[in-house]
Amino acid sequence: MMMGRHPAKRAGIALALMGFAAPLFAQQPSLPDDVSAFVSRRDGCDHFRGEEATDHDRRAQIEEALNRLCRGSDADLARLKRQYSGNKAIMTILERYEPDIEGDGAAD
Repeated sequence: MMMGRHPAKRAGIALALMGFAAPLFAQQPSLPDDVSAFVSRRDGCDHFRGEEATDHDRRAQIEEALNRLCRGSDADLARLKRQYSGNKAIMTILERYEPDIEGDGAAD
Protein backbone atom coordinates (compact mmCIF):
# COMPACT_ATOMS: atom_id res chain seq x y z
CA MET A 1 0.00 0.00 0.00
CA MET A 2 1.47 3.36 -1.01
CA MET A 3 -0.29 5.49 1.59
CA GLY A 4 2.32 4.92 4.29
CA ARG A 5 5.40 5.38 2.13
CA HIS A 6 5.90 9.13 2.50
CA PRO A 7 3.83 10.42 5.41
CA ALA A 8 6.15 13.37 6.09
CA LYS A 9 5.98 14.49 2.47
CA ARG A 10 2.18 14.22 2.45
CA ALA A 11 1.95 16.12 5.74
CA GLY A 12 4.14 18.87 4.27
CA ILE A 13 1.92 19.13 1.21
CA ALA A 14 -1.19 19.30 3.40
CA LEU A 15 0.34 22.07 5.52
CA ALA A 16 1.31 24.01 2.41
CA LEU A 17 -2.22 23.74 1.03
CA MET A 18 -3.68 24.92 4.33
CA GLY A 19 -1.31 27.89 4.22
CA PHE A 20 -2.63 28.88 0.81
CA ALA A 21 -6.24 28.53 1.99
CA ALA A 22 -5.79 30.45 5.25
CA PRO A 23 -6.28 33.91 3.70
CA LEU A 24 -9.62 32.75 2.32
CA PHE A 25 -10.89 32.10 5.84
CA ALA A 26 -9.35 35.13 7.52
CA GLN A 27 -11.85 37.64 8.79
CA GLN A 28 -11.59 41.19 7.58
CA PRO A 29 -10.49 43.23 10.61
CA SER A 30 -12.54 46.26 9.59
CA LEU A 31 -15.87 44.41 9.88
CA PRO A 32 -18.07 45.02 12.92
CA ASP A 33 -18.19 42.04 15.29
CA ASP A 34 -21.78 41.11 14.41
CA VAL A 35 -21.03 41.08 10.68
CA SER A 36 -17.80 39.14 11.18
CA ALA A 37 -19.61 36.55 13.31
CA PHE A 38 -22.36 36.24 10.69
CA VAL A 39 -19.86 35.81 7.83
CA SER A 40 -18.00 33.10 9.73
CA ARG A 41 -21.17 31.24 10.68
CA ARG A 42 -22.81 31.56 7.28
CA ASP A 43 -19.67 30.48 5.41
CA GLY A 44 -19.68 27.34 7.57
CA CYS A 45 -23.37 26.88 6.86
CA ASP A 46 -22.84 27.21 3.12
CA HIS A 47 -19.99 24.72 3.28
CA PHE A 48 -22.18 22.07 4.90
CA ARG A 49 -25.07 22.85 2.54
CA GLY A 50 -22.82 21.52 -0.22
CA GLU A 51 -21.71 18.38 1.62
CA GLU A 52 -22.90 14.95 0.57
CA ALA A 53 -23.71 12.34 3.18
CA THR A 54 -21.75 9.20 2.41
CA ASP A 55 -23.27 7.20 5.28
CA HIS A 56 -25.64 7.51 8.24
CA ASP A 57 -23.00 8.91 10.62
CA ARG A 58 -21.87 11.55 8.15
CA ARG A 59 -25.50 12.50 7.47
CA ALA A 60 -25.99 13.04 11.21
CA GLN A 61 -22.85 15.20 11.40
CA ILE A 62 -23.99 17.30 8.45
CA GLU A 63 -27.49 17.74 9.87
CA GLU A 64 -26.08 18.82 13.24
CA ALA A 65 -23.81 21.35 11.54
CA LEU A 66 -26.65 22.68 9.38
CA ASN A 67 -28.88 23.12 12.43
CA ARG A 68 -26.13 24.83 14.40
CA LEU A 69 -24.82 27.08 11.62
CA CYS A 70 -27.78 27.77 9.34
CA ARG A 71 -30.80 28.06 11.63
CA GLY A 72 -31.73 31.72 11.98
CA SER A 73 -29.26 32.93 9.38
CA ASP A 74 -31.99 34.24 7.05
CA ALA A 75 -33.30 36.53 9.79
CA ASP A 76 -29.75 37.51 10.82
CA LEU A 77 -28.91 38.43 7.24
CA ALA A 78 -32.07 40.52 6.85
CA ARG A 79 -31.37 42.28 10.17
CA LEU A 80 -27.76 43.05 9.22
CA LYS A 81 -28.84 44.37 5.82
CA ARG A 82 -31.30 46.74 7.51
CA GLN A 83 -28.75 47.78 10.12
CA TYR A 84 -25.94 48.45 7.64
CA SER A 85 -28.00 49.58 4.64
CA GLY A 86 -26.01 52.81 4.45
CA ASN A 87 -22.61 51.09 4.47
CA LYS A 88 -21.72 50.11 0.92
CA ALA A 89 -18.67 48.01 1.88
CA ILE A 90 -20.64 45.90 4.35
CA MET A 91 -23.61 45.62 2.01
CA THR A 92 -21.29 44.30 -0.72
CA ILE A 93 -20.23 41.52 1.64
CA LEU A 94 -23.77 40.74 2.78
CA GLU A 95 -25.14 40.71 -0.78
CA ARG A 96 -23.08 37.65 -1.63
CA TYR A 97 -25.31 35.50 0.60
CA GLU A 98 -28.61 33.99 -0.52
CA PRO A 99 -31.42 35.62 1.47
CA ASP A 100 -33.69 32.58 1.86
CA ILE A 101 -31.84 29.34 2.51
CA GLU A 102 -34.12 28.15 5.29
CA GLY A 103 -37.04 27.79 2.90
CA ASP A 104 -39.74 29.50 4.90
CA GLY A 105 -39.85 32.63 2.73
CA ALA A 106 -39.47 34.87 5.79
CA ALA A 107 -36.19 36.53 4.78
CA ASP A 108 -36.05 40.25 3.95
